[in-house]
Amino acid sequence: MTIAALARTEIRNLQAYQAATVADYNVKMHANEAPAATGTGETNGLNRYPAPRPAALTSLMADYYGVAEGNVLVTRGSSEGIDLLMRSFCSAGRDNVLLTPPAFEMYKVYASIQGIRAISVPLLAERDFAVNTDLLLGSCDANTKLIFLCSPNNPVGTVIPRAEIVRILETRTAKSVVVIDEAYVEYSDTESLASLVTQYENLVVLRTLSKALALAGARCGAVIASTEILALLESVLAPYAMASPVITSAERALTGMQLREALESVNTITAERERLRVALGNCATIERVWPSQANFLFARFHDLAKVKRCLADAGITIRIYADNSELHNCARITISSATDNDRLLRALRSLD
Repeated sequence: MTIAALARTEIRNLQAYQAATVADYNVKMHANEAPAATGTGETNGLNRYPAPRPAALTSLMADYYGVAEGNVLVTRGSSEGIDLLMRSFCSAGRDNVLLTPPAFEMYKVYASIQGIRAISVPLLAERDFAVNTDLLLGSCDANTKLIFLCSPNNPVGTVIPRAEIVRILETRTAKSVVVIDEAYVEYSDTESLASLVTQYENLVVLRTLSKALALAGARCGAVIASTEILALLESVLAPYAMASPVITSAERALTGMQLREALESVNTITAERERLRVALGNCATIERVWPSQANFLFARFHDLAKVKRCLADAGITIRIYADNSELHNCARITISSATDNDRLLRALRSLD
């Protein structure tokens, strides 16, 4: 059985929309576009649709991720990849997805939107939020279509050992698609699993340009997977999904000086992360700071409500998990500039 057999019958049989091709003609009268941009009357390109799928950007992303172009589907942030997977593989009221909270909250949101049951196998807080692999595998059933693993984890910052992921992939071969969310992998000392998509047909890797490449406002990411999975997702993805300015910005970010600067910034952030982790560990108001391999730190406070008021007075905001009983008094702190990080430390030390 091929991995496509796990997808919804409706998606496997879907006749995908055929977008008007962008032909290299001087007079374009095929796509019902405006002949010129409004306002100045000059054509600046935005009066025309972008390519249905951005080939040059796909090539650049494939080079950056170290995979073949045919294994990359460009999406509007990695969040769109999550949505495409849910819609393509899971039938409402029948199938389920497996999550390992605490994790990126949009997994559960997209499952709820699609009417998909989410099975939760919590990370082991007492073991630095490690995955309980035995329980995870034992919790899967015949209708578990997707398994989402966030590594480095958001919001905790820990990584899942490669051997554990491979064990899950091999155990769930032809049974579940295993989705590895690597939004923060550039900040870690672990290697991406993207190169394994040709070895494991049930592996999907999600990547984004929002974090390390500093393009959160552009909303550009990628699904890296087998050509068979990507063909299914592409049939669901809207035509002309990527706006022309986004394509241009992303292409610039993946070339030349801008790419080098982004990777240098990653080194700066990781150095600041370790400096801030040590300093936070010496603050009396903090009970614990977990090691992180992302661009943030996860900490437990003695009195988070008091800290929140203090930081608000200082004009500083952090991500507080007040509605999650398992993360009581915990918060995620994004690593910012050295100046911002020092400002945070001064505010927290005022409570000592």
